[in-house]
Amino acid sequence: MNNNLDQVAEAIRKAKHIIVCGHAMPDGDSIGSTLAMGLFLKSMDKKVTMLTPDPIPQIYGFLPLVQEIKPPEEFPDDADTAVILDCTDLNRVGAYLADRLKKVPVLINIDHHISNQVYGTYNYIDATAAATGEQVYRLINVFDKPVNQDLATCLYVALVMDTGSFRYENTTDKTHMICAELLKTGINAAYINTCLFENKDVTGLLLLGRALSRLKVSDCGRVAWISIPLQLAQELGAKDEHAEGIVNYPRQVRGTVVGLLFREIAPNRVKVGFRSKETVDVNKLAAFFGGGGHPKAAGCQIEMPLQEAEEKVLAAVLAHIGNSHC
Repeated sequence: MNNNLDQVAEAIRKAKHIIVCGHAMPDGDSIGSTLAMGLFLKSMDKKVTMLTPDPIPQIYGFLPLVQEIKPPEEFPDDADTAVILDCTDLNRVGAYLADRLKKVPVLINIDHHISNQVYGTYNYIDATAAATGEQVYRLINVFDKPVNQDLATCLYVALVMDTGSFRYENTTDKTHMICAELLKTGINAAYINTCLFENKDVTGLLLLGRALSRLKVSDCGRVAWISIPLQLAQELGAKDEHAEGIVNYPRQVRGTVVGLLFREIAPNRVKVGFRSKETVDVNKLAAFFGGGGHPKAAGCQIEMPLQEAEEKVLAAVLAHIGNSHC
């Protein structure tokens, strides 16, 4: 059941100790939404514990209260409510947190993925939202409380990162209207963008260079992909955060309709990122392999060797796009 904003707001009003948590391998939308929700709940004098399944990437270190996001081991036993953000299903928070969260009396599921499994006590799912941060902004508006600069900064980051700096098709007039309201608080958009996009360490740039040297294109010219073996990442000392954004490069090849990133994250375990242009729905492709996401951006994890994963996914992609694109 999908709930309206008033129902979700009422559940929050009744709560005393609220956990706020995003997904594993956190991105800008997950982190920005978590911090914005945490800041807002604190302004309502709620007891708040913000959690993350994995460490926060260094580029988000400038965000307010980011140091207050705790690891899974600091899960509180007395929480009566949990707000889960940007997670298609509860397992996206990792097995440890998922098991603990199942015991919390009230789960509030806020997400903008079309593939969401509607697993909460309350569910606010809106696939038309550009980012979960957009939904958090709307929820805050229900309480008729002002948005200060700290809150606006977190929400702005969520929107910037999940829209590709407003380049992706999920960007709408509503997205820009919300950003206009955030900018009215006096946040420094230039500084935020410098922190996000001009603050890379050497390891991330070296990984990008090596990754681009491995770029391949299908014979038909409509599919491009990059494959990063675990050994390469280990050689460079690269972490998950260093791979952020690489998935977008194959789609940039002229003539392609689907771009892919294959990243071996453990022996016989491959994370696959899907990006598309035109009318190709990669959410359906990712779902075929147990993943999901959005029509133009999705992902999955596959338990098999890297080369086998490449072969199976590429075969499925080429079959999916068919003669209309090849």
